[in-house]
Amino acid sequence: MSPLYSDPSYWLLGGTVALVLLVISSYRSYRKSLQLVHGTPGIRSLISLIQPAIFVIPAGKIPFTNFWGTPGPSYWARRKYEAFNDAEQDIISAVSADFSSPMYFIADADVAQEIMANRHRFVKPVELYDVLNLFGHNVLGTEGEQWRVHRKIAAPSFTEGNNRLVYEETVVALDGLFEIWGSGDTVDINNFAEVTFAFALMIICSAGFGMRVPWIDTEPPPGHSMTFKRAMEVISSDILLKVIVPRMFMNWSKRTAIVESGFIELQQYIREMIRDRASSYRDYSDLFSNLISANDNDSEGLSLLDEELMGNIFIFLIAGHETTAHSLAFVIGLLALYPDIQEKLYQHIRKNVADPYGTPTYNEIPALNYCLAVFYEGLRMFPLVPVIPKRTTTSETLRSVNRKGEPVVISIPKGISVNLAVPALHYNPRYWPNPDKFEPERFLGDWPKAAFIPFSGGPRICLGKRFAEIEAIVALAKIVGRYKITVKEEPQYANETFEQRRARILHLRCFITSTPTRIPVTLTRRK
Repeated sequence: MSPLYSDPSYWLLGGTVALVLLVISSYRSYRKSLQLVHGTPGIRSLISLIQPAIFVIPAGKIPFTNFWGTPGPSYWARRKYEAFNDAEQDIISAVSADFSSPMYFIADADVAQEIMANRHRFVKPVELYDVLNLFGHNVLGTEGEQWRVHRKIAAPSFTEGNNRLVYEETVVALDGLFEIWGSGDTVDINNFAEVTFAFALMIICSAGFGMRVPWIDTEPPPGHSMTFKRAMEVISSDILLKVIVPRMFMNWSKRTAIVESGFIELQQYIREMIRDRASSYRDYSDLFSNLISANDNDSEGLSLLDEELMGNIFIFLIAGHETTAHSLAFVIGLLALYPDIQEKLYQHIRKNVADPYGTPTYNEIPALNYCLAVFYEGLRMFPLVPVIPKRTTTSETLRSVNRKGEPVVISIPKGISVNLAVPALHYNPRYWPNPDKFEPERFLGDWPKAAFIPFSGGPRICLGKRFAEIEAIVALAKIVGRYKITVKEEPQYANETFEQRRARILHLRCFITSTPTRIPVTLTRRK
């Protein structure tokens, strides 16, 4: 080796020069991005909101500045309307120093509706959804003509017959849970999110796949190493591992090997179901059977490949399981924190449901508007998907107003990311007075529907919206009709204030969806 290369000062000088060049290049890129957004105020950071590094680098601002190091994956779920409030307008920019393209974020209801309604001008950046294409392309991760085919085949799955099946399976699942809880006066639950996770999984297994599963698992059938329920649990819990760990390394640890087995098992189950449903007819109403039927009988002769059928079923699993499970958990936490609202909900159930234990008939569901209002308020405060990303296909001009009511006109170049910041829109005081307050009454009568987008909107509105609503209404009626919900008393938190308790109970983390950390409650049987 040359004596020059063995001199530490050589490497120190080279590293210093490289760092200086990187800083200069980064600064120039940052200044160029600022010019692209024409000085639109907003979030400024070293690392962009879309970089994977935000999942591993602690979030925080650079000391003595308003410049973020990294905003973190939970930025919108926790900061909500803050950045828009600081900017004093409802369209802001996000510019970073890591060579990422600048972005815009929206908290204006009319602009959000314009973006969602015009899917040809504002397209979905499908590369961000590769994580959801593990089994195949699907209605959520496609765009253009490919999306139209997926949508046309998938939409007929959500029928009135399926809605009734959701109702029936929700009743059966909760009756089974109540039997497990027994006839005691109280039930202490360390984390209710685990209950809703298991409960929603049972509903998607039965109403989604036509496979009713028990609360307590059994032995797997011949030819399988896992039950259908266990495979679903594994995938729902550890999908992140499947995404970030290369397949060749999946068997290097016990946990990743179980995840890999879960994916293989679920693929096998789905292939068996495709074969069985194709060879015999029965009056099924589950999503899977409806999807197979629609795929075989489309009026235009359109159809999906088996891989695409599997991709859509996988999306039904993720969207129909995680979102409902987490939403219900947040609502239970809110009801435990606000006993006056819980009592109002209980009286509403008693008034509109004939069964003394709160089990509604299917025909009583439309009358339970306060149950739906409580669920909607939970979705407003804790939308499961914090950002709906779009990208411009042409140069666009968006119009809004600032806090003073003055017009704000934003010119956006072609190919720029324009994102709907769902928590910010849901906490925008222009549409939601006292947005931090848990107030289900705001969803009774007239309310700003354009400013409420937990199910997205426009042509790409969530297909399973009614599925989730029926499941939530029946669950809330049955649980609140039978039990009074309170925060579980734990000695280490005996002296906390209400604000501290609220922050603890409603604490969350984010990856694909906003997930409650721990919701400890005590259920007391109503007399």
